[in-house]
Amino acid sequence: MNRIICEISPDFLIQGFGLHQDENQIYVGKVGRQEVELLPSIDDLQSDSKNINIFSVGFAEASHNFRPGDVLMTGSDDLLDRAFQVMDDIEQRCVVVSLMSSQDPTHLYLSKENMDTYVQEWKSRKISFLCLWMVDPIESEGQAKLVTILRKVILKD
Repeated sequence: MNRIICEISPDFLIQGFGLHQDENQIYVGKVGRQEVELLPSIDDLQSDSKNINIFSVGFAEASHNFRPGDVLMTGSDDLLDRAFQVMDDIEQRCVVVSLMSSQDPTHLYLSKENMDTYVQEWKSRKISFLCLWMVDPIESEGQAKLVTILRKVILKD
């Protein structure tokens, strides 16, 4: 099961994946043979099962480290590997970031305090996850790229 959480308006994901609402008002669908759920909020996420992949999609502000259109990401090794392959295939610039401030100048820090707690929990429970943030502005082309990246990462299973 693939669960997607979106911190921006999810309309582009609903359309991009062709999702429909189930009886619980959650958007569901399939990508290939893989089931997908779009959760309205991270609070609705129940990560009690080990057989899930968690995807979080959002935005980040441009800074001296990140350019508009960059895709920033963090995640478990398995999904980061898949994401790197996809980024190479579509020639998308991506930057791996840390959500924890570090003294190491080689680590690029992204301030997303609300996500850090969840990321630490998923790491400790060895849950597969991938967080993607598109650097503002997120226009229709950027939204389409996020859908393409997610679709290809999910299909690589």
